[in-house]
Parts: sequence; structure tokens; C-alpha cells
Amino acid sequence: MWKPLIRCSIIGGIVVFLWLMVSWMVLPMHKTVINKFAEPSEVSSTIMRYAPQDGVYVIPSMEEGATAKEDQPFILVNIRRGVNFKDMTRSIITGVITQMIAAFFITYLLLQAKSMKYWNRVWFVTLIGLIVGILSMIPNWNWWHFPTAWTILGIFDLVVGWFLGGLVIAKLIKK
Repeated sequence: MWKPLIRCSIIGGIVVFLWLMVSWMVLPMHKTVINKFAEPSEVSSTIMRYAPQDGVYVIPSMEEGATAKEDQPFILVNIRRGVNFKDMTRSIITGVITQMIAAFFITYLLLQAKSMKYWNRVWFVTLIGLIVGILSMIPNWNWWHFPTAWTILGIFDLVVGWFLGGLVIAKLIKK
């Protein structure tokens, strides 16, 4: 059991990571759901002045009874100083390892399931991608008011990624 589990974890995780990389870096769809500030340097200096440390900030605050007025936006922002998008080595390594760990658990579940034909194994893995998409994206849409297009795109990325990973994992597993 260990040999297919390790092999599927590595190759399946790499396939899913490559899909996510292509989706974000090559295909134009993510650019349609990310907006730009009108005056980014002004926004940045204001945030640096009023956000004393890295972390997540919410306006209005989450104190009991706080609500946004009609003319006030709801804001959820993550502040992290010193991010360098030119050197993404650590993020890439973490991303690949994360997908390999996920592929490990998905392959383990597949190995525990009854014997299935190739396409049933592919759909099994794809369904897990859909479940993960729903569980990870819908709460942000519901509670934090993420845009619907962002939410759908996040689910789409996971479903396509795990469909592609499923093609590989289903092929590599010998039951």
C-alpha cells in the first residue's frame, strides 16, 4: 500500500500545484476578480500608519452590535509587511508540499474505498476537490462577504485541479 500511496502523493500533488500555478499565473480569469485601488500608495501609507502590526483587520470592528453604515464599506484585510513577490521560493515549496499532503490523504481514502473502475476513481478524487472547495470558499462568501465571482473561481480551481490530479492518481493506483 505504501508504494502507490507515496507515488500518488508526489505526482498527484505536483499535478494539482501545476494547475493552480497555471490558473493564477497564465490564465486571465483571476485578474477579473481582483480589483486595484485608485491610489495604492496613499492606501498603503494610511494602512501603515493605522495598522500597528501584521494581522487581520475588520471595519466595522467585530464588537457586539457594530454595523457598517450605508455609506461605510465593510473591510476585511490581511496586513503583512515585507512580502516579496519576486522571490516566491518558500511559497512555492510550501504550496507543492501542501498539495502532496492533500494527495496523500485523498489517495489513502481512495485505497480504503471499494474497488472502482478508472473513471469512478477520477470522479471520487474530483468530488473531494468539490467538497474542499465548498467547505473552504462558501464560509468566506457567507461570513466575510467575499464576492460571488471570487468564491466560484476558488471552487472551480479546486475542482479542476483535483480532476487533473484524479486523472493521474486513478491511473497510478493499482487495485
